[in-house]
Amino acid sequence: MSKKFIPIAITALLVLSLLQFSGCSCNCGKSNSENFVKGVITVVGNEPFTKLAIKTDDDKIYVLQCEKELNDDLWKKQGSVYYILYESLKKELGDSVITVEKAVPATKEAK
Repeated sequence: MSKKFIPIAITALLVLSLLQFSGCSCNCGKSNSENFVKGVITVVGNEPFTKLAIKTDDDKIYVLQCEKELNDDLWKKQGSVYYILYESLKKELGDSVITVEKAVPATKEAK
């Protein structure tokens, strides 16, 4: 090994250790299980400004941002209980908006 390799390797290990310790590894400290929300599919707002949303058991409301096909399908499922797997959560104009990755209907046992 060359003498230049050892300090580079030690520096790389230190940086990787710090990233792991701070929770900023490849998934930024979040597992996919944290990106689930369960609730009732609903619509919020007034015409013509209605938005598809999900209302959780603790009365939190999240506006759903999803592809048109899924949006149209969930629009027809108002009042149904769903699990929503989401990619991101952000605030837009005072609303909590989640970008939907997948929507799964809850089974009768899970309701």
